[in-house]
Amino acid sequence: MSTLRVGFGQCDITPPLGLPLGGYGARLSPADGILDPLFCRAAIFDDGTAPIALVVLDLVYVFGSWVSRLRARAAELFGLEPGRLLVAATHTHAGPGVFRSVIGDHTRMTAYEDDLLLEATECVGTALRAAVPAVVAYGSAHVGGVAANRRDPSLPIDDSVRVLCAQATSGQLLGVVANFACHSTVLSAANCSYSGDLFGAAAAAAASQLATPVLLVNGNGGDVSTRFTRRDQSYGEVRRLGHTLAMAICTAVRNAAGSAPQGPAGLGAALQAVDVRWRDLPAPGEAAAELQAAESALRALRAQGTDPATLRLAESRVEGARAMLWVTSLGGWDAVFGPRPAVAELQALRCAGVPIVAAPGELFSSAGKWVRRQLGESTFVVDYANDYLGYFIPEMETRAGGYESLIAMIEPNCEGDLRRGLVEVAHRATLRSQLKVDC
Repeated sequence: MSTLRVGFGQCDITPPLGLPLGGYGARLSPADGILDPLFCRAAIFDDGTAPIALVVLDLVYVFGSWVSRLRARAAELFGLEPGRLLVAATHTHAGPGVFRSVIGDHTRMTAYEDDLLLEATECVGTALRAAVPAVVAYGSAHVGGVAANRRDPSLPIDDSVRVLCAQATSGQLLGVVANFACHSTVLSAANCSYSGDLFGAAAAAAASQLATPVLLVNGNGGDVSTRFTRRDQSYGEVRRLGHTLAMAICTAVRNAAGSAPQGPAGLGAALQAVDVRWRDLPAPGEAAAELQAAESALRALRAQGTDPATLRLAESRVEGARAMLWVTSLGGWDAVFGPRPAVAELQALRCAGVPIVAAPGELFSSAGKWVRRQLGESTFVVDYANDYLGYFIPEMETRAGGYESLIAMIEPNCEGDLRRGLVEVAHRATLRSQLKVDC
């Protein structure tokens, strides 16, 4: 095992009521209640030279401009190198609609984003102050009945939860960083209450069971969700599926006991920029025709009494077509998110031999499996990290159509560059950890 100083922090980031909610274009009402609080959680791993840190927020996504501000504050206040801080969202669709230019004149949202910066900074500081000597071990466990491919539940997905467990020299469990891939979308667009949804419920339940902080970072779940595993879209179902995932996290922690990850013991970090190409959107008339065709196909299937799974796929096509029409009618992605350079920042951290690679969007399960074949099964693949560029769709998946293909911002032929980039940046982080150990 690797001896480090490890610390964890947590703070409540639940916004005031009345803010717009993010994640669902069909939802027009602002937040009117709180099902459970939203949190920022942080973990610090410090080997005495240059620490690495993870910050996870119960948000639909984070934006690169805001992450840059957080990294700058953490560097100024704590001496934390910007490239060694990974910032990710859990992708709850029951949080505030942050970082959207179409509501950029919403002064209360802007104020919340500024407060969020201060709270996340303080959370990092809390983790640094809490750091004590610890050993870190890796474990994993199977998760059944929570996630499935959201177009065809018979298709394989990565159904493992992976954990890094930090244990004090006294034997006390200090905290856990867990990685699982699934859209955190049990609740529907009809919900107008704040909630961490699946990942919030799972992190809270696991923390309660283990009596220790738990950071749960989302993985390569662009085509993975609870669509075919949830019984309904109630808060009770959030708690049921969250409990199932939490129990798997606890099993992974038990599996980590007495084990150690393989590889260099030192910490490492690297960043890499990959050029991407924005996908050409159809003209508003073409988008309207696509929506009309999708709605017609859905009506026909309903009239035929088609099975619920097929109906849900047809409904997702309608959702995608409706979202695409909305974006085109506004004038494109620049109007929604503001103009941004066509660059994806990839990041890699390495802790106790475990690679942690991060992408600023939604990779498919096949991409995560490919990355792990190159880097090892213990690899954490983190989505929704450091920015948000939407779905990264494999070229072969575009033929399947559906929501993801219709709403993607990035050309499908960029996905291979991103997968390869994750492996390259992980090797650079590994090299740096080896050099530090040798020194």
